Amino acid sequence: MKHLDIFHNSFDSSYRDPFGAAPKSSQVKLSIDVHHRQHVTRVHLHYIFDKTNEEHIKEMDLYTEEHQYSGYEVMITMPEEPQLVWYFFEIETEDRSLYYGCKNPEESGEGKVYDVDPLSWQITVYDPAYHTPHWWKNATMYQIFPDRFHASGGVDLKKAPKTSLVHAHWSNDPFYIRNERGEVVRWDFFGGNLQGIIEKLDYIQSLGVTVIYLNPIFEAESNHRYDTGDYHKVDPLLGTKEDFEELITQAKSRGIEIMLDGVFSHTGSNSIYFNQKGTYNSVGAYQSKESPYFSWYTFHQYPDEYDAWWGVGTLPTVNKEDESYQQFLVHDENSVIKNWQRSGMNHWRLDVADELTDDLIRMIYKELKNHEPDSVLLGEVWEDASNKTAYGKRRDYFLGGVLDSVMNYPLRALMLDFIRGDIDAFTLHTRLVTLREHYPKEYFYAVMNMLSSHDVERIKTLLDEALPTHSKDERESIVSEQLKALSLWMYTFPGIPSLYYGDEAGVTGGEDPDNRKPYPWGKEDQTLLNWYKMLGSMRQEHQALRTGSWISHAADSDVYTFVRSIENGVDEFGAEVADEQMMFVFNRNVRETKDITLKAQKGRWQNIIEKSVYKTQDGTLSFVLSPSECMLLRRLH
Repeated sequence: MKHLDIFHNSFDSSYRDPFGAAPKSSQVKLSIDVHHRQHVTRVHLHYIFDKTNEEHIKEMDLYTEEHQYSGYEVMITMPEEPQLVWYFFEIETEDRSLYYGCKNPEESGEGKVYDVDPLSWQITVYDPAYHTPHWWKNATMYQIFPDRFHASGGVDLKKAPKTSLVHAHWSNDPFYIRNERGEVVRWDFFGGNLQGIIEKLDYIQSLGVTVIYLNPIFEAESNHRYDTGDYHKVDPLLGTKEDFEELITQAKSRGIEIMLDGVFSHTGSNSIYFNQKGTYNSVGAYQSKESPYFSWYTFHQYPDEYDAWWGVGTLPTVNKEDESYQQFLVHDENSVIKNWQRSGMNHWRLDVADELTDDLIRMIYKELKNHEPDSVLLGEVWEDASNKTAYGKRRDYFLGGVLDSVMNYPLRALMLDFIRGDIDAFTLHTRLVTLREHYPKEYFYAVMNMLSSHDVERIKTLLDEALPTHSKDERESIVSEQLKALSLWMYTFPGIPSLYYGDEAGVTGGEDPDNRKPYPWGKEDQTLLNWYKMLGSMRQEHQALRTGSWISHAADSDVYTFVRSIENGVDEFGAEVADEQMMFVFNRNVRETKDITLKAQKGRWQNIIEKSVYKTQDGTLSFVLSPSECMLLRRLH
């Protein structure tokens, strides 16, 4: 601070109290220091309510004059309606006005001086009445692409779509057969099914998994099944409704919940509802304007010009404000949500949540919670979910009563940027704490953290591609260490770690469809598999890694660390648990060894992976990190 004439740090409770998101109607104290050489006459706080764009200006009070700095503070009351509040400072001097705002949109914390139009800090104002389910904060997830996980029995070709191609060998690579316009004309299938998942539940349980997220299982033409043909029917290639109910029952007996992928922003063109090819015994919107589904879709020149997801003709978009669609999806006695609730299905992941209205998501959320308060609604969101804007509207995802969780792609992006050298540990720390500042605690501890998914390249392939100048042997060695570091990071970070099927076995894969290869049963990388089993067990064993506090720190430009702890027998959510303190440390440098000294609580600290023990001296802990090495230290009592 001393080298700056003007200073505010939103991460520091001396300047913003309390830290982070604020409950509605609560009070937040904001402070700023200004050097005497500025000859200040007045300091104002500007703050804007996001929903109304209403700006407030408050003169700040002088509360201290020490060490050539004047400190100014003001208390403001958060709005009664949950929303974002933006703020910046105006410093009036004898000859001009200066403005102090955020450095850039991705990094909160310290600010900088502007002549005009500063960037603002964000306060997320939320409704504290809403809580994410306790079991979910403690969960470990396994994501399965159903056609590629495990096949029980042979494939009944009579149940396959006419446009399908069924692989004769499970070990084949997936591929698309496209026409001259790049459209997929034949979908390849491997025959993975629900009974196959049931048969592997003991294996999944051995990974420490407590929730399985399934990519779509409803009847559809494609292998990914995001082109829903019938929301009320399990795809025949996967099995039956009874198979799905058995999966729910068998999983629950092992302490595992099931989450379904809900694709509600669009349907398939070859569906009961649109029926472009006349496959179904229904009057689809494509066939007649008198169809009961006609109002679901937006036609520009009937019937061949219509709104479609990203212009893909096989995915006609649905009008989410259409009342008959809302009734069909949520409210009718046999609505999609209620139908599957009767089968025991309580948890949903919403595909492309940005393309659903917040009102529709609220309807789904309310129906889920009315039926089962511990149900979870997760949304596919790729950006900071607290300030996400889609289709010209700020989204209310984390203000309460909309979503329980989102896919944490921002964390994944930062992890990869750091390990590839695109950002250093100091920037990483600032951006992660910014995310923590923006997210209410209930949601920060409930986001879905992942390294791979069906929509991105697999982590092993990404890491290998980031080392183009290294030999094959060097790449294998480095990638092995990096995989350990990133997975340990994910399993010890606040939120729900999600393991994409096959990552634990060493599966590689580039962009779709390469990232959807079959699981290599009998050919797993046993070392990596055992590592993931250890991670799953470790997360179950240590409560601090699930709901303990989180303190981030950059020890060096290449070394990132954070501490998870439970102190005084109470975790972040008031649960009574044993004291525990754990520290993650990672050297991302692939060539250099790092001598690191960190502040640490007095005592002995054990590397729980290698069992080596370190002892603090004068309140610090010193150790050596080899290139790409990670450690998880636990304080011994």
